[in-house]
Amino acid sequence: MADNDADVFVYNGGCHLAVVLHPLVHVRVDPSVLAIPESAFNMESNFETIELHEGVRSIGAFAFSYCCFLREVQLCDGVESIGDNAFESCDFIKFRCPPLVTTIPSQMLDFCRDIFSLELPENIIQVDYNAFGDCCSLRNVTIAPNTVILYGDFEGCRDLLQIFDTEEAIEIALQSRFDGLPIHSSTYYISYYYPKALEGMRNRMIVGEIARIIGGNGVIDPTGLQQDCLGMTPLHILACSTVQCLELYRLMIDTYPASLIVEDAWGTIPLLYAVWGGASSEIIDFLVNSYQLLYPNYEFDWIAMAATLGLRASEAVIQNLLDVIPILSPGYNIDLNQILGELYVHTADAYWCSTAFCFLTRCSIVTRINAIGIKEFRDAMDDGWEGYDDNFNGQVWHTETLTKLEYYESEYQRLKESTSLLELALWKIKLDDKNHGDKMGNCNKKLRIDQSEFRLQCRISCGADHVVQNVLPYLLPDDFERSHL
Repeated sequence: MADNDADVFVYNGGCHLAVVLHPLVHVRVDPSVLAIPESAFNMESNFETIELHEGVRSIGAFAFSYCCFLREVQLCDGVESIGDNAFESCDFIKFRCPPLVTTIPSQMLDFCRDIFSLELPENIIQVDYNAFGDCCSLRNVTIAPNTVILYGDFEGCRDLLQIFDTEEAIEIALQSRFDGLPIHSSTYYISYYYPKALEGMRNRMIVGEIARIIGGNGVIDPTGLQQDCLGMTPLHILACSTVQCLELYRLMIDTYPASLIVEDAWGTIPLLYAVWGGASSEIIDFLVNSYQLLYPNYEFDWIAMAATLGLRASEAVIQNLLDVIPILSPGYNIDLNQILGELYVHTADAYWCSTAFCFLTRCSIVTRINAIGIKEFRDAMDDGWEGYDDNFNGQVWHTETLTKLEYYESEYQRLKESTSLLELALWKIKLDDKNHGDKMGNCNKKLRIDQSEFRLQCRISCGADHVVQNVLPYLLPDDFERSHL
């Protein structure tokens, strides 16, 4: 059944088919549903967000598996159990496991390639087999020291394997990640200390808790600027958190301003994680202003940052980064072709984000596309930007796209040249009309047809630019077909 909100599908329970046939992309679980049954939303590719209510107590096996466009699901704190493969192959970038869950089931987040931040409560007893397998982008995560970890939980976690080489090394490091680092630990677990919907005065509670950890008598805890085994400071962890609170950012930066420019083990500064995680414009603006005020001469590695997002993030996230660049680096023109070159080597990887690659390609040539004066040619350049498979080869596709663009540019130029006589004729009519008007009206007698300024004025105002552009489509052959490239 549909809700009053035409964009929302209300789920009342029942079989999978009741959901899969619905075209909407936002789902709201009705309050009468206390358990999401097994395979309830399995392989439903339309849905992007799932809105649960506080009464949901369990998530069945495969409940949301292969919802490949599902980027957000808020699991309320009342959820007590999650079944195997519940969120396999979803499109999360962050995930917070509810605090009452004590066992992370097998393959719970398997093949969630875009997730970079995972929050697990301290009371987790066991992590079952391959719970986080092939979470290629996973970075911010920790596991309580006494948790039992089964084999294969970090298999295919490429970013973590870049730092620790083996799965065993990852496990050892993560279980001791916050030893002697109380501010890091408090920041990571902050979503479990307070409600996820933080508003108004309740923010002071968080600020008070952090202030208590920093220490009394004006003594600032030096661990707030130290780096953990992932190279992260508390500001990195905050930027990755599901809790995005401006007051926390203010406190952290006021106390540890140097953490703004500290790079973690991947060479990433906190700003990138805030952009990557979709922090509010208010928080991004605050971070940008902080960099401008405190480190106006800091040199941002925009190429590396854009390449990182190009492999892992959505088009909207990449655009958010591109929007920040002219603010923090006025006059800087990012070389999108260089970024694409950085990404070529990854096109064979299973987690390669072809849509982001194509988005960056389009950004790099959009000015040239817009300069083509024939709509049919511009529309033809829109062909082939979607629908890629695992065999997508970025370098080949990029070369073919540039070849197609050059073809339409040359065709447009050829057609324009064929209209030169028409342009001259329009120019001559304007000259004749202007000269005749001057004689009849006895005005502008000082202007003569052989004067260059007069001739140039007529050429600009003769209307050729508009007329020619409207004529060009009629010069296309009747059997015109878009380039097959």
